[in-house]
Amino acid sequence: MKLATKPATEPATKPATKFRRTPVLVTAGTVAALAAAVCITDVVVAHSAQDRIARAAGCRLRAEGPVTAELDGTFAGLRALSGEVGSLHLEAKGVHRSDTDMTVEADLYDVTRDGGVGGGRATATVAYGELQKRLAASGQGGEGTSGLKVGADAKGLTFTGTVGSLGLPVTVHASTSTTANSVTITPTTVSALGRNLSISSLKSLPGTGGLAEQLAPRTVTIDDLPEGVRLTGARTTSAGLGLDVTLAPSATAPGIGTGGSDARADAGGTGARCPAA
Repeated sequence: MKLATKPATEPATKPATKFRRTPVLVTAGTVAALAAAVCITDVVVAHSAQDRIARAAGCRLRAEGPVTAELDGTFAGLRALSGEVGSLHLEAKGVHRSDTDMTVEADLYDVTRDGGVGGGRATATVAYGELQKRLAASGQGGEGTSGLKVGADAKGLTFTGTVGSLGLPVTVHASTSTTANSVTITPTTVSALGRNLSISSLKSLPGTGGLAEQLAPRTVTIDDLPEGVRLTGARTTSAGLGLDVTLAPSATAPGIGTGGSDARADAGGTGARCPAA
């Protein structure tokens, strides 16, 4: 006798668990939104800080041309909110110093909102036409260059034009040297009639008269450099004579420090008040 057997009951299959992606998506979206907000805030704050610094620096430098400031580094704008400006690139045109107009371009490091700076370097470029006027007004002799045009070639600084009663065309080459607050321009050779002569041998050249005595060195003193700023060199460029300076860690970034007030007097001593950065 066979017993009827019931087929084994198959275990019930559990429905597959559906993972909820919503929290993950929400979290990722929140992070992205926060990151975007931080970036936007940084850009807005950076632009605002750069504009304030540019306005203040332009006033302090008495710049008659455009002034731009650019913060360097990641989240520079947000760092400025905490008082740390960081690295700063500054460019100002039409700056007037020592009776001379120039363009100033500077890179400053470890700048703070109170005007402190951890060091830096800058170049003040004087156009050759402006340099010619400055030399003519120096009143130090060297009248032999007063009618010559200042310029530059591959060898360095030049003075070109005509000299003597015969109107002899010449090119005078000059070297430059600097101290902490002055630059000296020394004529070294004269090119005339296809010959290159040293200044000391000019007396043998017909028609030059007392040109050798007239081509004396000229020294231009820059007597209103801020404390901690030192002139380190001079070089010719396509735009003019570039004066290189260094800023010591104790120097003050132009137009940045507020000194605890909302404004500062301009660097020209006129009594005008400059906006704080």
